[in-house]
Amino acid sequence: MPAQRPPTLVFDLDGTLLDVSARHHHVYSTVCASLGGEPLARADYWHLKRQRTAWSEILAQSGLPGADVTEFEVKFVELIELPDSLGFDVLFPNTVPVLTRLAATYRCTLVSLRSSPTALRAQLAVFALTPFFDIIENSPAGVDPAFQKARLIRKTVPDDDPGVVIGDSEADVGAANALGYLSIAVSSGIRDRDVLEREHPGYLVDDLGDVEDALRRAKLL
Repeated sequence: MPAQRPPTLVFDLDGTLLDVSARHHHVYSTVCASLGGEPLARADYWHLKRQRTAWSEILAQSGLPGADVTEFEVKFVELIELPDSLGFDVLFPNTVPVLTRLAATYRCTLVSLRSSPTALRAQLAVFALTPFFDIIENSPAGVDPAFQKARLIRKTVPDDDPGVVIGDSEADVGAANALGYLSIAVSSGIRDRDVLEREHPGYLVDDLGDVEDALRRAKLL
């Protein structure tokens, strides 16, 4: 019987390979202050985001009860991918070592729900991540992030080949489940373990450094 082909590893970027908590807090704080609010401390804000707390509740706790959430969201989106904002991102410590090892064995791709392909590719180049990926796909999240992510993932995995989706959000897990791929959820980013666990990922790990162990448990490494 022929051996199973190795899967394509599909990586998310924000919260999986990059620590984006400082960027998100900076943009939230900027917009919140512009509307007359009092921004929460970074740890408090990030805890709420990781719990999937609604913007209306976060703004209420920021001194803006009854704020126009749509106005806030529009301003947030305008700023979140600007170069000055992206400059707040940092690599997680395990990102380069883990990608170096995995890219030697697997075909790796990157799928991101970013709006600007130019900003995305510029940032990947700054962090010297581009060479790790055979294909890089992105598009805005839209009204159904999991559906959009699944559509992009299918463009990076050859027909009939297995895939493994590695990401930090419910969209990553939902896309993997919809496609019948294994998902490895990392709780290092935008969602905490409790939120991710409710999405039923194949494996739930602390961060990228634990992905290789999950692949071993799945008998893929």
